[in-house]
Amino acid sequence: MAAVMEYGGKASNLLKMQAEGFPVPPFLVLSCEAVDELLSPLRGDIEKYCDGLSALADAQLAQQAGEIRQKIAGLDLPRAFAESVAMDCRRLFGPEYRVAVRSSVAGEDGEKASFAGQHATFLDVREGELGEKILAVIASAYNFNALKYRQIHRLPATGIQIAVIVQQMVDAGTSGVSFSMNPAGNLADITIVAGHGSGEGIVGDRVETDTYTVNRQTETIEDRSVGVTFSPKSAAPEGFKDSTPVLTNEQIGQVARYTLAAETLLGAPADLEFSFDKKGRLFILQMRPVTTIGRGPIRILDNTNIVESYPGITLPLSFSFAVKAYERVFSSSSRAFMVPRAAIRNFSEVFSQLLAHYKGRVYYRLDNWYRMMALVYGSRHSMQAWEKAVGLAQGESHTIRFSFWKKARTVLASLWLIAGYRRGNRRFFEAFHRNYAVLRDYEKHCTSPEMLWRHYENATERLFRPWYLTLVNDFLAFKAFGWLQNLTKKYSAGHSESLANDLLCGQGGVESEEAVLSVLELKETLKNDHALMELFARPAAEVLAGLPGPQYRAFYEQFQAHLERFGDRTLEELKLEVRSPRSHPEIFIGLLKNQLSTTVTAADFRRKQAEIRQNAEAEIAKRLRRWQPRAWLFGFVRALAAYGLKNRENMRFCRTRAYSAVKDIFETIGSMMAEMKVIALTEDVFWLEHDDLRAFCLDGDRVPKIGRIDAIKAEYDTFRNLQLPDRIVYAGDIPPEPGPVRGSRSPGIQVFQGVAVSKGRVIAPAAVVTEPGLDADVRGKILVSKMTDPGWVFLMAQAAGLLSEKGSLLSHTAIVGRELGIPVVVGVAGATSIFKTGELICLDGDAGTVAAVSDAKHQKISHQ
Repeated sequence: MAAVMEYGGKASNLLKMQAEGFPVPPFLVLSCEAVDELLSPLRGDIEKYCDGLSALADAQLAQQAGEIRQKIAGLDLPRAFAESVAMDCRRLFGPEYRVAVRSSVAGEDGEKASFAGQHATFLDVREGELGEKILAVIASAYNFNALKYRQIHRLPATGIQIAVIVQQMVDAGTSGVSFSMNPAGNLADITIVAGHGSGEGIVGDRVETDTYTVNRQTETIEDRSVGVTFSPKSAAPEGFKDSTPVLTNEQIGQVARYTLAAETLLGAPADLEFSFDKKGRLFILQMRPVTTIGRGPIRILDNTNIVESYPGITLPLSFSFAVKAYERVFSSSSRAFMVPRAAIRNFSEVFSQLLAHYKGRVYYRLDNWYRMMALVYGSRHSMQAWEKAVGLAQGESHTIRFSFWKKARTVLASLWLIAGYRRGNRRFFEAFHRNYAVLRDYEKHCTSPEMLWRHYENATERLFRPWYLTLVNDFLAFKAFGWLQNLTKKYSAGHSESLANDLLCGQGGVESEEAVLSVLELKETLKNDHALMELFARPAAEVLAGLPGPQYRAFYEQFQAHLERFGDRTLEELKLEVRSPRSHPEIFIGLLKNQLSTTVTAADFRRKQAEIRQNAEAEIAKRLRRWQPRAWLFGFVRALAAYGLKNRENMRFCRTRAYSAVKDIFETIGSMMAEMKVIALTEDVFWLEHDDLRAFCLDGDRVPKIGRIDAIKAEYDTFRNLQLPDRIVYAGDIPPEPGPVRGSRSPGIQVFQGVAVSKGRVIAPAAVVTEPGLDADVRGKILVSKMTDPGWVFLMAQAAGLLSEKGSLLSHTAIVGRELGIPVVVGVAGATSIFKTGELICLDGDAGTVAAVSDAKHQKISHQ
C-alpha cells in the first residue's frame, strides 16, 4: 500500500513486474511526492477548486476542471528539476530517446477502479517536449472525464496523489491486451486481443484486431477470431496479407503465460497491455486487476474425471440420482477421516452440490470439491495426490492453507485407515454382494408403487452405507501409486516414473480385464464350432432364439454366465437411460459378432501383459537387489499400489452393478407411470427427476407429466450439438452462454504432447469415435476419443492403441489400457478435432506424443 501511495497504482505494478523478471521496458517514475512539490505553488487553489466537486452538475464540473488544468499547464518547471529528469532519461534510454509519458494515480489500476482511458498518455515524446507533456499528464488528473469518473464512483476529488511514468517506447510490430479471465464469458479462458502497431490503436479501436481464447489449464488455443482485414481504418503493413493472424502460436503462448503470472502477482484476475517489437521480442507495458468481473463467489464447473462416467448428454433422472448418491457417500466418508459430525452438518450444502448439470452435461462443482477436500484432507500433499489422480491439469491446492491440527488429524486418520485397510476392503465386498442380492430381488415388491419405493430406499441405504470404504481405498491407492512413481523414477535407469504403470500390468483379478478375457474365450469357442458360426451369421433376434437349443447348451451356459457376471458392463453404463447387455442381450450378440473379425486370443492377451511387466521388473532389477532393504520397501509399495488400484476398479464395477439394479427398478416404476397415463412411454421416466418418482410412489402424485417431458426433450434437442468447454468458471448464479470450442492442427504444431500412460509405439489409421457403439470398427486402428468409460474395454481390446482427450495415470483409460498392453496417451486436448478417421498417425506411449505420420517423420520421432 505504501508503494501505491508513493508511486501510484500503475507505476507500483510496473515495479512489481520488474522485480519478478517480467520483460518491462526501461522506465523512471516521478513520485507522488515529487509531483506534490511541483504543484506546491498551486496546492491551495487546487484544493479550493476541488472541494465540493462531487455535487456539481456537468457544466459546472467542466468549467472547474478547465480552470485547474489551465493553472497547471501555466506552471514553469524548475530548471534543476527539468535538467535532472532529462539527464536521467539520457542515461536510462540513450541520447536520441523516444518515450511514453503516462499517469500513475493512487487508486488507478486498482481492484475497485481502473480509471481506464481517463488520464492523458503521450507517445513518441522527444526530449524537447518532455516537460510540457509531464505537466499535461499531471493536469489530466483534473480533466472533466477523470473528475466525472470520481464523481460516479464516489471517490474524493481532493488530495489526489499522482505520479508520472516516463518509459522507453517500444518499436511495436504488434500490440494487444490480455485478460487472465474472460470478463465477457467463461472465466476459465484467457482472452487476448491483438493488432498491428502500437497499443493505443487497439484500445482506441482504430485498428482491426484478432481475438484469441486460450484455456487456462492446458494453455491450448481454443478459438481464434482473425479480424485483420486492413480496411481504410488501417493500412496493411508491408509483407502482410489479408487475414494473416497477428500473433503466432508461440507468441500467444508467451502472452498467456505472463498473463497468468500477472494474476498470481496481483492475487486477482489480471489485465495486461503488451507489445512485440519488430524483432519479435515481447514487452509488458502495463498490469492491472480486472475490475469488471462480478463480486459474487466464483463457481467452477469441471468435467475432469466425471466425464468418464457421464459423457455427453445425461438425462435428468441419472443426474438427480447421482447427486443423492454423491451426497450420501461423501458425507459419510468424511467421518472415516475423523471429521467432526458438527463440521459435516455445517457442510451439508457443499455435499449436496458436488455435481452440476449444465446444458445436459454433468460437471463437478469443483469449488465445492475443494471445500470438501480442505475439510477432509489436512495435507497439501494428499490433496495434490488427489488432483494428479483425477487428472486436473491445473490444481488449486496451492491456494489452500492447512493448520497443524488438520495435518496431525490427517496423519492419524491415514495410519488408522492403513491399519484396517485390507479388513475394510473385505468387509466392503462381503456387504456389497449381500446387499446387492437384496436390491436385485425387487420383483416381489412390485405389488404397488409404494412397496417398490420402500424396497428401493431401504435396499440402497444398506447398499451404500459401507461405500465410504471405496473412498478410503481411493485415498490410499492414490498415495501408494504416487510413492511408487517416485521410487521408479529414483531406481529405474531412465529415471522414468511412467515405469510404475508397467509394473502393475497384468496383475490379475481386475474386473475390466476379466470381462475382456471372458469375451475372448467365448469368441474362441464360437470360432471352433461350425454350427455356432452358422447361427451367429443370422440376425441377433434369431441368434437369441436359437441359443437355448440342446446342441448349443455348453456355449449357452457360458454365454449366460458372462451376462450374469459382466452383463452390466457397457458404454456409458452409469447412465440410467442406457440399456445394458444383461437386460438386452442382443447388444452382447452384436459385440461378439464384431469380435469374430479379430485375431487376438486370451493367451495372446496374457502373454503381452506378462512381457510388459517382466520388462519393467528387469529394468528395476538393474538398480535394486533383492537382499537390499530398499528393495523390500519398493516391493511393499508396489504391492500396496497394485492392491489399491485393483480394488479401485473392482469397486467401481460394484457401482456399475448397483446402478444397473436401480435402473431396472426405475424402469419398472416407469411402466407403472405409463400404465396410469402419467407418462406416455416407460422410457420417458428417465426424463423426470428422482423426486418426481418419489412423489408418484409415496405421495400418490398422478398428475400427467407428458407435456413437461415433451418440453424437456425439445430443450435437450438444442443441447445435443453444443461443444461445451471442459471447465466453466463464472461469478454469480448463472453460467455464461457457451462459446465455440474448436481444435485444429495449426501450421508449426506437428507433434502433440499428452500424458504417457501405457508403453509402446504404433503407426496405424485413426478411428475417431465420438458416439461409440459396441459394434464400432476399430480393429487394428488407433482409437481416438474424447474420453473412455469402463465399457469401452471391449473396443479397446480390438484397437492397436488409444488416444484420449481426457484422462490421467489413474483414469479408467489408463488402467484398462495398461491391462490390455496397448500404447495409450491421454490428455491431448482437441484430439478428436485434430485428427480425422483414416488418417495415418504415430502414437508413442513412451514419450506421450502423437503426430500425423508425415509430421512424425519430419520431427524424427520414429525409431528405425
